[in-house]
Amino acid sequence: MQIVRAEEMYEWDRRAMDEYGREGYILMENAGRALAGRIREKFPKDEKFLVLIGGGNNGGDGYVIARILKDQGFGVTAVQVVPDEKIEGDALYHKNVYTKSGYDLAELTEQEWNRGTVVIDAMLGIGVRGPLRPPFDDLVRDVNLSGMHRVSIDIPSGLPADEGEEEFEAVKADTTFIVQAPKLSLFTEHTSGYYGEAEVVDIGLPPLSVTDPEREWQAEEDVKEGYPRLPASAHKGSRGKGLLIGGAQMMPGALVMAAKASIRAGAGLTTAATVPGNIPSAAGTLPEVMFMGTEEADGVISGIDTDSLTGKDGVAAGIGMGRKEPGRAVIETLLKETKVPLLIDADGLYHLRFLLDVLKEREEVTVVTPHVKEMADLTGESTGEVKRNPFSISSKFARDYGVYVVLKGPHTIITAPEGRQIVESSGNEGLAKGGSGDVLTGILLTMLMQHEHPLEALANGCFLHGKSAELLTAGERTVYDLLPTDVVEGLSSVFRTYIKE
Repeated sequence: MQIVRAEEMYEWDRRAMDEYGREGYILMENAGRALAGRIREKFPKDEKFLVLIGGGNNGGDGYVIARILKDQGFGVTAVQVVPDEKIEGDALYHKNVYTKSGYDLAELTEQEWNRGTVVIDAMLGIGVRGPLRPPFDDLVRDVNLSGMHRVSIDIPSGLPADEGEEEFEAVKADTTFIVQAPKLSLFTEHTSGYYGEAEVVDIGLPPLSVTDPEREWQAEEDVKEGYPRLPASAHKGSRGKGLLIGGAQMMPGALVMAAKASIRAGAGLTTAATVPGNIPSAAGTLPEVMFMGTEEADGVISGIDTDSLTGKDGVAAGIGMGRKEPGRAVIETLLKETKVPLLIDADGLYHLRFLLDVLKEREEVTVVTPHVKEMADLTGESTGEVKRNPFSISSKFARDYGVYVVLKGPHTIITAPEGRQIVESSGNEGLAKGGSGDVLTGILLTMLMQHEHPLEALANGCFLHGKSAELLTAGERTVYDLLPTDVVEGLSSVFRTYIKE
């Protein structure tokens, strides 16, 4: 599913009218009918609806929704919250249809606020930027304090559609019915919570009307259809020979979790490289994994035998490595000597920020998997800037250094070197524990070795990780007690549920 900026959505509408001959008032009718249909399905007929109608397309949709619900016997009070001169074009056409249907517009009184149970916010659309002006500043506050179930049409009024906006006041929706395609603000940390439960409603715009879309929201069906199946002739060599490097003396668990996740995700052969003192206990935990010792200084990895890189199909490094200076030489060696896909995570990202010139020269597939703070450190931006602009900052870093970026968060944004982006939204707050990222690293290493295209590999790996958490917390676990090791064991349920022959 395409993710669009406000200007791209406007362009989509324009092309639907100019190139496909769709009249604007017909598009608005289709949109309102589709939205009213979802409202009708979600709420029982005894609810009392208060529809707040603004200007522009959002207000026009509001008129259609109010009319359709009234036609079908729902209790609806419709209030136009802007002066008559603000209603024009297709919205004016549908206001006239509404009134000619015998329906009245009400005044917004305290009585209307008190007797409504659901407020439908059709006041402002995707073009809003910056602070609200009267009367919308007061109206938004009133909606949020109303005690009614708040339903926003396309976008909560006052919320920016795109990333980057810092100052705004918006409806805090319980439900948002998004028109045709999600907007960027659904996926940015400081704005996504305003949408509540978000659902995209197809209003019948012609497909592929946005030129060269760079952003997609991955759906379950995308994974089911695109996940590579195992041939009957598969053997351990064909399923990928991976190398994981990490685990300082005081942090052996990170490597253990990553290695276990890698083999559970389906790697054919996994080797874990760590300081020699970690190997006896780790090997006893993971009999399926091969181990090799590294050079060590002050309890951290200080060097890696480059011969160990030969014959591998993928390498992941940084988990539990520690931030002492000897680790930096290890990351530099891997950047220069590894000729297969290389994934750098955790402490490896700390060292990488001192090696960006080396990173830029690397020609093979490179993947970085930062969370917001790590992305800020890599780019020199503040964490606030990364939260507000995750799409553009990820894209710039990926293009500048020729790498794949997995920016982890509630909505993980995966970016290819040419700028194409996939958003993966699986998972829940149960993953907010130390070790979850290590598990993801192991899964992603396996995916990189088994998929033809790295971007799809990374998106599918994030799906497996997130869906495991979802399935577990829907059953025997909760978001409070879920452990990263549980997520590893839960992968089998994800494969059984979603990845079928």
